[in-house]
Amino acid sequence: MTEKKDTARVIRLRADRVLMGETLTVEVLVFPAGVEINIYGGCFPHIGAVSIVDPEGNTVTTQFSGHKDAVISEKWARAVAGAGYRPVTVVAGIHYDNLTKEEIGAVVAMTDGMLEEVLEKMKDALEST
Repeated sequence: MTEKKDTARVIRLRADRVLMGETLTVEVLVFPAGVEINIYGGCFPHIGAVSIVDPEGNTVTTQFSGHKDAVISEKWARAVAGAGYRPVTVVAGIHYDNLTKEEIGAVVAMTDGMLEEVLEKMKDALEST
């Protein structure tokens, strides 16, 4: 008799950082057949954009009017899918009031670092199962 692997296990990961006095949070659910990611924070966490990569690697992004969160949601969706995790859904909503161009760069750089950390945590968690 062969041993059946537990395919119902859900891996939960989280990363938090403080930037400009506000918390940025990433929450990840790794399912046996897909990944769900929520990225939010600043002074007004919200849903600004949603990016989806389907099992075949096709990407669809919806960004709500007046928001710029697709820059982050699409980057994350493509990176996670490129690491072999599909399908993937990324919801992003980060807001700070009156950001300068440099401060926007700091938000993007912070989330880029969090992306690297999350990908490593996902790899480690899946290798240990």
